[in-house]
Amino acid sequence: MNRTKQTTKTPKRPYANSRLSDRRQAAGQHADQYLLDNKKSIQVENPSKLKSTVNSDTNKAVIRHDPKTGRIWHDSTLVDWDPAHYRLFVGNLGNEVSEDLLIQTFGNYKSLSKVKVPMDSSKKENKGYAFLSFADADDYLKCYREMNNKYVGSKPVTLERAKTEIGEVVDASKQKLITKKKINYKRRY
Repeated sequence: MNRTKQTTKTPKRPYANSRLSDRRQAAGQHADQYLLDNKKSIQVENPSKLKSTVNSDTNKAVIRHDPKTGRIWHDSTLVDWDPAHYRLFVGNLGNEVSEDLLIQTFGNYKSLSKVKVPMDSSKKENKGYAFLSFADADDYLKCYREMNNKYVGSKPVTLERAKTEIGEVVDASKQKLITKKKINYKRRY
């Protein structure tokens, strides 16, 4: 009465999702080679349309205030940004990412108008984040949907909406800042 039970193994179904993650597509390759291949580099149609990230020599600035510390300062970097444009915050950037790489990566969106990667002056590398500016809301949303969590360089970037409010522009040479006086309390034991 030895009956052997015969079972048939069903073959595994192949993974049929067309939206594979970037990690699966980039497996076994370096991430920078995956994104920027010399054969398929993206060319920006009109690079002169992109605004220069270098500040102009004007004395215009925006007054900034930190409510936690009470510190007030002039910020001349915000004057270059158009308040009517839509901005994206690009987080989780690798150390090798530069403005040129971001222009190549996001250059297929026609209304890209400005790219800014803040650099750490002591380490001579980026601070790990950047800002993009789009003139058209459709390109802004399309970029957010398509490029969020995609690899740029060696890391997947996170895209978030950035604030577009700039504030009042003043002449920094004529405006004198008034900061709160710091009070030093002596400890008594």
